[in-house]
Amino acid sequence: MTTPQFEVRRLASPVDPAFSAMTFPLYRRLLSLEPTVRHPEQGDPRRIQPVAIGAFEAERPVGLIVAEQPLGDSEPAELLSLFVAEGERGRGVGGALVAAAEQALAAAGVAEVRAVWTAGKPAIEALERILARHGWTPPAARTVSARFRPEKMLTLPLFSPRHLASLDPGFEIFPWAELPAEELAALRASNEARHWISDGLEPWSYRGGAGYDPATSVGARHQGRLVGWVLTERIDDRLLRWTVSFLDKRLSRRGRIVPLYKSSLERAVAAGYELCLFVTPVRFPNMVRFIHKWIARRAEFIGETRSAGRRLTPSGAGAPRLES
Repeated sequence: MTTPQFEVRRLASPVDPAFSAMTFPLYRRLLSLEPTVRHPEQGDPRRIQPVAIGAFEAERPVGLIVAEQPLGDSEPAELLSLFVAEGERGRGVGGALVAAAEQALAAAGVAEVRAVWTAGKPAIEALERILARHGWTPPAARTVSARFRPEKMLTLPLFSPRHLASLDPGFEIFPWAELPAEELAALRASNEARHWISDGLEPWSYRGGAGYDPATSVGARHQGRLVGWVLTERIDDRLLRWTVSFLDKRLSRRGRIVPLYKSSLERAVAAGYELCLFVTPVRFPNMVRFIHKWIARRAEFIGETRSAGRRLTPSGAGAPRLES
């Protein structure tokens, strides 16, 4: 009996609608294959060229890989999604798609490709095996994330009036959208003079800073001084992501940031969000422990994001050369 063969090739517009279901909703717009901005939902203005490669069996779509190639800078390319139809797995389709994506990116002059994914989901072990076979770096943990319903999270004893009263140092919690520009400028000057805000948690460091969700982002003052913030971003009508949270270390003992979380959660419920996504880099071990100790009790999903990469030898036109 002859095993059916498949063919892998780069897609051109218009893309067969059958491929739309083979990538995440966030990336379906990239199947137009037109240059676009990287993450408009996050206010990220960097320009990218979508790359989509399909696998076919007798012209029937059976797999898809989607990548983004940066335009106008030297940043690495990124593999965004890989999908193989259930009945076609175990035949090398996924590996062929990865190889074809690497070749297409190398031919375009890209020097490095990376990927980020969430561990614990179905087929992730297969993805990691494919990348290992293709010479990618071993997966490295990046973040821990939790997905939960805000109204359910508010039932934790962590947010009970009695517990909050024991934490209250006299914060003034206010909508972040009401923060005067001059107060934010003074905060930045203060941090430049005395580095007291953790790197990556500065409210001005996020590329989409203008895109913080005004309905659910909050700040805190203590004795008239800006000392903390919980800043969120709207992913869509249903989903809210907690992007940045910080409290001055001189006040953060005993979990005193919890009242800010409670205020943000209450605002999320009032704004009609059904789900929240809490993400923290693994370099903040206290926050990782907070997720596992508290948020996990009400979370619908807890996962670790991992990343890996591979150096490519840009080849320009013609058959590309790849290096591990």
